[in-house]
Amino acid sequence: MIAMESMEHFSSVRDRIRIRIEKRIESLQNGYRQNIGLVGLPGIGKTHFLCSMFKTLTGRSHLVPFFLQAEKLSFDCFLESWIGALLSGLFLSQNITVPKNFSSLLQAAEFIVPKTTEKIRNLKKLVRQERNVAAVKELFSLARILAEETKKNVILMIDEFQALGKLPIPDPFALLGKEMMVDTHTLYFVTSSQPQRAKEIFHDKLSLLFGNFEVIDMVPFSFSETVEVLTSRLPGFLFSPLQKKFMIRMTDGHPAYLDLLIDQLSSPTPPEESWEVPTDYLLAAFIRELSSRKGRIALMFEKRLEACSRFAKDGSPYIQALLAISHGRHKVLAIATFLERKITETKNILQRLVQEDMVAKRGSFYVLEDPLFRFWLKHAYEVRNHCYTPDQEAICTGLKRSLREEFEQIERQERMDITARVEGLLKEFRNDVVEVDEKKFQCPYFSEIVFRPTNGRIFPLLARSGKTRWFCQIAPAPVVEEDVTAFLEELQRLRKKVQRKIMITLKGIDQNAKLMAQEAKIQLWNLRNFNALLDLYDLPKIITTDESQERGHDATDLGALAQSIHQT
Repeated sequence: MIAMESMEHFSSVRDRIRIRIEKRIESLQNGYRQNIGLVGLPGIGKTHFLCSMFKTLTGRSHLVPFFLQAEKLSFDCFLESWIGALLSGLFLSQNITVPKNFSSLLQAAEFIVPKTTEKIRNLKKLVRQERNVAAVKELFSLARILAEETKKNVILMIDEFQALGKLPIPDPFALLGKEMMVDTHTLYFVTSSQPQRAKEIFHDKLSLLFGNFEVIDMVPFSFSETVEVLTSRLPGFLFSPLQKKFMIRMTDGHPAYLDLLIDQLSSPTPPEESWEVPTDYLLAAFIRELSSRKGRIALMFEKRLEACSRFAKDGSPYIQALLAISHGRHKVLAIATFLERKITETKNILQRLVQEDMVAKRGSFYVLEDPLFRFWLKHAYEVRNHCYTPDQEAICTGLKRSLREEFEQIERQERMDITARVEGLLKEFRNDVVEVDEKKFQCPYFSEIVFRPTNGRIFPLLARSGKTRWFCQIAPAPVVEEDVTAFLEELQRLRKKVQRKIMITLKGIDQNAKLMAQEAKIQLWNLRNFNALLDLYDLPKIITTDESQERGHDATDLGALAQSIHQT
């Protein structure tokens, strides 16, 4: 896994997730099962985490863990891998050397679990008879049969489990759901690189009595964790604050990108003593990864685009839609104009991209949430396709210019007052419907935005247009009860009714103040919420390396790798 080294550094974050999973396994021993779904975009570190958990569980005499990669080349290969993984897990749980090939594995297992091996032979007979549905049903029941026969609980680990949907039977997840209902001794621990698709499966197919999945969203590193990765992996490098923010802004803390860029920066040999990194040196690392087909990040992105060819004979409309979004066209009409296609056709294209987790839909906005992929599409992929001579140097020159502009924009934003950045966001509103934290609301067009007198701790702002009035308080310091009280007193001085009351809590809010605000129906935007809105309007995020500012006091204790945990 590309992100392996980066993930290893943050064992404390991963350990928090690990502890949660260990609790689920302990509960299974006590007769209560809670399945687990670990979801996140490719390269975040899910597979590495799953493999690490498998090694941890291997050798525990009361458990049979088995690990399966669901994406297999053929049906026969999938069946054999499932059976082989299950029996290998059995041998490892008993500290027995695992036989090297499938036939010897099956033969050795016959002396330990004769009922299970009899089921396997029957399954193989069904495959020869091309009775695929019956064969898959038998396959899914093997864990239960083995658990009953060995009196042990089974931990069934499936990497990229959404690929089960490709099995050559009508509804694989319906069969799996039925088995989950009766198999109370198997805990399902699955991963998926298609979060949207995975959550649909959890909700629509596997939301069963005693079979619900606890979903953990594995997300990129936080701002401060990204800085820690840089400093720990490149100890001799002295990055300026702007350079660190540039790395955060471009990679968004994605472990795979960081790993590859750090590899570029440390090549050929890292400095033995402290070295102030020239900005051009930093930009050159990005250029090598993004400008050429040899660049590993560029290859990852090329592979991502190749997936569009699976959607239709001609995948170019899907790629063009991605290009449109990379150019800041986030709404259906603007994207349709870019594609020169009808609205209905454009909606179908976008719907497929959303289903495949290549695009996110946030209210009426369609967005590419990966900033480096967005940048590559606009400044590398499109430029290369419009270059009619094999002039790689010209492409690199243009890419360097675009990277430099991004860096300079960070410089300009750093000099801006926070109130000006809030005002800049509100001025972008055009009666849009947006979605933040799975909550939709309308952002009206404001004809007037006025700042009111301030006490130095909070900065009141009134935005109005016609009958619509928003009252906002920008709090650059941690919010306490007195701040909420001052907010409510300020509201009482306003003559006209306010439709939306908002506190922007850039450095978090204490619990009592939060309860007061919720009781007064004040909407709270922490730094993560505010940055999500800035991103929708292609405005630079506010980047800070203070953990409390990044997540707010109300965030989960699982850190950056699992900021959203809920049950489907």
